[in-house]
Amino acid sequence: MPFKAFPSRSSLVVAVLSACATCAFAASAQAAAPIGAYTTKGADSFVSAPNLHPPKLHTDVPTDSKQLAPGYFLVDNFPNVTTPGPMTGEGGPLILNDQLQPVWSYPIGTGVTSTNLKQQTYQGKPVLSWWQGIVTNSGVSTSGEIDVVNQDYRKVATLTAQLPWIISVHDAVISGSDIWVTAYRNVPADLSAYGGPAAGTVYDAGIQEYNLKTGKLLYTFDALNPGGTANIPLSAAEQPAPAPTVPAGTLWDAYHVNAVQLLPNNEILVSMRNTWAAYLINTKTNKIVWTLGGKESSFKVASDAQFAWQHDAQLLPNNRVSLFDDGCCEIVGPGQFAPANGVSRGLVLSLDTSNHTASLVAAYSRASRPLDAAFLGSMQVLPNGNALVGWGSQPYFSEFTKSGKLLLDAVWPGKDLSYRALFSNTWVGTPYFPPSGAARKTNGKTTVYASWDGDTQVASWKVLAGSNANHLPAVATKTKNGFETPIAIKGSYKTYKVQAFDAKGHLLRTSRAFSVPKAKSLPLPPPGSY
Repeated sequence: MPFKAFPSRSSLVVAVLSACATCAFAASAQAAAPIGAYTTKGADSFVSAPNLHPPKLHTDVPTDSKQLAPGYFLVDNFPNVTTPGPMTGEGGPLILNDQLQPVWSYPIGTGVTSTNLKQQTYQGKPVLSWWQGIVTNSGVSTSGEIDVVNQDYRKVATLTAQLPWIISVHDAVISGSDIWVTAYRNVPADLSAYGGPAAGTVYDAGIQEYNLKTGKLLYTFDALNPGGTANIPLSAAEQPAPAPTVPAGTLWDAYHVNAVQLLPNNEILVSMRNTWAAYLINTKTNKIVWTLGGKESSFKVASDAQFAWQHDAQLLPNNRVSLFDDGCCEIVGPGQFAPANGVSRGLVLSLDTSNHTASLVAAYSRASRPLDAAFLGSMQVLPNGNALVGWGSQPYFSEFTKSGKLLLDAVWPGKDLSYRALFSNTWVGTPYFPPSGAARKTNGKTTVYASWDGDTQVASWKVLAGSNANHLPAVATKTKNGFETPIAIKGSYKTYKVQAFDAKGHLLRTSRAFSVPKAKSLPLPPPGSY
């Protein structure tokens, strides 16, 4: 597939810490700096939830709220190593509403990073899943697990791969009691036939099925298939092999699997970034049914529908495929990228399986301010026809109308990124823990703050107050306003509680008792942080 080479833009990431063409959002190269190091400057802070410091996002164009799909954005922030310094806000899974306010923030600490928060179904019930683990400064996953929580936010499953395989950051899909994951392992190989070292190493890519309850490995599609005929030949790689003179152990990321979709008839759709192709695979025969894109495409792809370095390929009804076309970039050396093959964009393609052609249905790009996403990214067609595009290595995600009008352009602060930006209009969070409340007195006036991390049903708050916890009449009510709602209180009381009510006025739960701290100089949250 021929592409026009565009000059590198100033927005292009220019610092990757190895010649390995992997996901370059790895751990910080600074010695002893934890991979999740963060600052609270530019992050949200809450009086009633002092341990939560999610990043504070903003928009750079006016938002057309009326046309946004009603629901939540599922993201998780982690550091872009190509930018020095700490992240803004603590990393971890994060649910945002359409005003980019946090609904659920789950900090995972500074020792690991996380990606791919998504809503799924496990054993017939709604759950959230995400990957967390460690990625080296060369972009290699050295440890990784999939964590799953239910609607109460209780952990119901954790999975790690069977060595030497490591679950990668890229994708995990639950089906019944099983889970399909993207995985990697290092395989020594003679790469001289591909212009590489004789004592080389291939970063092998696999799709694996595990039983989520027992951890038993049930199936593996191995791209390299060492000892046998490769299921996907190394000659399919668009990322060249390392030069023969590179240090021993330098990996060739020839495949870079980054998405898996489960389909009927024992088929899966798999995206391989570094072959520029998506593969429909029959898991019973281990054979490739067809290939979309790359050097051996089963379809003639129209010139305006061609893609490179893609992510998140998904088969849609009526033989349509959505994907994120990164359009960027081959890595030619440490910190050095080849010119981009085209601007990054979300795509919807139509496949004609009789005539073996692929044509463009829709393309979503920031036309006036194009981006080059060197890695990561997502594209999701929403229930109302809108398109949600996550811009990968660029700190944005955007929602478009079906016709391509930009409705929302969300911007991550500092060096924060999210692998994907996904959407849900069905998630109902019912935390196992009670709401949180806090009271502060300033200049003789008391304000109560109420929040409930992860709850999606609260519509209003009621404040109970009195001289002791056994007698607390209602003293104030207020409609919920963002993650944390400030409520002005007339009078002064010794003890408080807050109660959460849904839109029909039903009591959901009551907080524990709290009081105004005795310290005189406790700060209020920054303006606009709730």
